[in-house]
Amino acid sequence: MWAIAAWASLGWALFTLMILHLVSSFDPLADPLSRYAFSDHGGGMLEASLLSFAVGVIAVRGALLASGITFPRTTSVLIYATATGLVGAALFPATFTPDIDPVSGRIHQYASLIAFLCLPAIAFSLLDRFKDVPELAASHVMLVRLLWIGLASLGLFGVSYVADALPATPAITTIMTLLPVGFTQRIVFVVDFLLLAALLVTAIRTARLRQTGGR
Repeated sequence: MWAIAAWASLGWALFTLMILHLVSSFDPLADPLSRYAFSDHGGGMLEASLLSFAVGVIAVRGALLASGITFPRTTSVLIYATATGLVGAALFPATFTPDIDPVSGRIHQYASLIAFLCLPAIAFSLLDRFKDVPELAASHVMLVRLLWIGLASLGLFGVSYVADALPATPAITTIMTLLPVGFTQRIVFVVDFLLLAALLVTAIRTARLRQTGGR
C-alpha cells in the first residue's frame, strides 16, 4: 500500500508539472520552476505538484520500512527535511512580483535548497543497506549511478544559480547561455524523481526477496 501511495503521489506530481509546462507561456529553459506559480494558466498547479511530491517522499519511507529495510535516524531526518522543504517551497512563493513579501521569497529559496540537498543524501545514506545483498546488486549500482548524476546536476545548478545572481559580464553571459538556470533546475528535479523511483523499486525487490525466503 505504501508503494502504491508513493507511485500515485510521485506520478501525480510529475503529471501536474508536465501539464503546467504545456499551458504556461514561460520558457522551460530560462525560467525557474518557482516562476510558474505566477502563470496566467494553471494557477495552483505548481503548489499542488510540490505538495504531492512531499507526500510521495514520505510514502517512499513507508514503503522502505514495510519491505523490511531498516535505516538510521539520520535517514528519517533527511526524509522529513526533504518533505518539509517541498511544503515550504509550495506555501511560500518566490519574490517575482512586488506584492510578494521578500521574507516569503527567502523562505522559498532556503526550503528549496534544503529539499534539493537532502534528497540525494537520502539515497546515499541507504547505499550500505544494499551493497552486501547479491540480489540487490542491480539496485545498488543504479543508485550509485543516479547519485553521481545527481551530484553533477547539483553542481551545474549551483553554477547557473550563482551566475544568474551576479552582475552581467561577458563570462557570466556565456555561462547563462550555456547553463540556463531553469534548465539545470529541471535536471536536478528529474534526477531527484528518478532517485525516489529507484528507492521504490528497491523496496519492492526487497519485499519480494523476503517473501521468497531470501535475505
